[in-house]
Amino acid sequence: MSAPMSKTIVYLLILLLVLSVVGVALVATLPRGPAGVTTVTQYIPTPTLSIVTVTAPGAPGATVTVTAPPTTVTQTVTASGVPGATVTKTVTQTVMQTVMQTVTIGGTATPTPKKISIFFFDPAPANPWWDILAKGVEEAVNELKLLGVNVDYRRFDSTSLDQQISQIQQAISLRPDIAIVGPVSDAVQDVTKQLRQAGAKVIMVDRDFPDQTARDLYLGTDNRWAARIEAEAFLSWLGAKGVPKPWKIIIFRGLPGIPTSYLRYEGFMDALKPYIDRGDAQVLEEVQVDPDQLPECYAKASAIVPKYGKTVTAYFATNLLQAMAIVRALLDNKITPGVDLYVLGFDAQVPEWVDMIAKGQVALSIQQHPHTMGYWAVWAGYYLVTGIMKLPEKAVINTPTYKVVPCNATYSLMLDWFKIPPTELLALAKQLSPSSPQLHAPGYYSYACS
Repeated sequence: MSAPMSKTIVYLLILLLVLSVVGVALVATLPRGPAGVTTVTQYIPTPTLSIVTVTAPGAPGATVTVTAPPTTVTQTVTASGVPGATVTKTVTQTVMQTVMQTVTIGGTATPTPKKISIFFFDPAPANPWWDILAKGVEEAVNELKLLGVNVDYRRFDSTSLDQQISQIQQAISLRPDIAIVGPVSDAVQDVTKQLRQAGAKVIMVDRDFPDQTARDLYLGTDNRWAARIEAEAFLSWLGAKGVPKPWKIIIFRGLPGIPTSYLRYEGFMDALKPYIDRGDAQVLEEVQVDPDQLPECYAKASAIVPKYGKTVTAYFATNLLQAMAIVRALLDNKITPGVDLYVLGFDAQVPEWVDMIAKGQVALSIQQHPHTMGYWAVWAGYYLVTGIMKLPEKAVINTPTYKVVPCNATYSLMLDWFKIPPTELLALAKQLSPSSPQLHAPGYYSYACS
């Protein structure tokens, strides 16, 4: 500054959006189609963000506005000339990272916390879906470290309810700044609420609690809504296809106390109800099974499939492990899914499962974004601890979902590694209010096909 100031004013500015280019390459099997080169270009608008208002004693408030440029994602797929050939897909994505910079004008700035403790509670370490969410958590932690934040990160894997309760009780005494919780069941709600009351910023991922005051934010799918949309689309397709009625449905649901499975079950029933009321559909059986244990799912499916044979119209599954088990059991019994009957699933992460969709053995599934749930959870906790983000009570940001069918199945594998920048999280959070504490994030990288 050209002259000394009479008073010291400290402005905390968020100045830079640094562009980093991330290349993701993987080998997958392309659904049957013409040979050649296909390029899909998608435009992802990033809105202007009024991120923070800074006030100083005796000075008016100042609003810092950062305008982020649009991001374009281009996907190039090269086939070798043989339909259904194995190909290499390379996706180059421009990703923006937030960089914190403190500008001091004649005084001492309020510092960014020198050390932040982040605890992550993983409810299903044997489930590959949760491995992707964990990678999102760890990627955000590493970014904070690159920005100079001293992060104490600890991961707690639990395989039982008692173990997770014990882990969260231990965390209460350790007093972490941020707790990212994937609950084993609703039974950890009360101890998680105690953790929040002890001062932790509690971010729920994938599974929310009935008592939304037990946490600061839920980041995950609106499971009931997503399952209803999926089932409605499938039932409409059955009608257009002229499949004889009444349609006979078997539903694989989770165990009591696992909210994701139960909410998806409710979504399926919401879609089925008008058909059942008209006599156009009937539920033959509901199968309770641990959705995180593939061997258990397969054992249940192997018992159910021979019982009904080809008399079933469709199996509805509340997650991919259940659906994979159903497809395997059908094939074991010489029943061809996609021809003799249909399978509806949820998620699109495991390559074997995605291959089943690509082959037409699965009619429809819903792609969630577990990487974003974990990645945004860390940033949300950081923004809450530093005061950059303000949230109303019972805040919910539903992460993106996509419909997956045979023609876009292999593309869905790459969606997990498209990093949605934390500036988008801030923009979404700004739209929440006490009267409207929930919203759905858009499908940033959706690829519709038919």
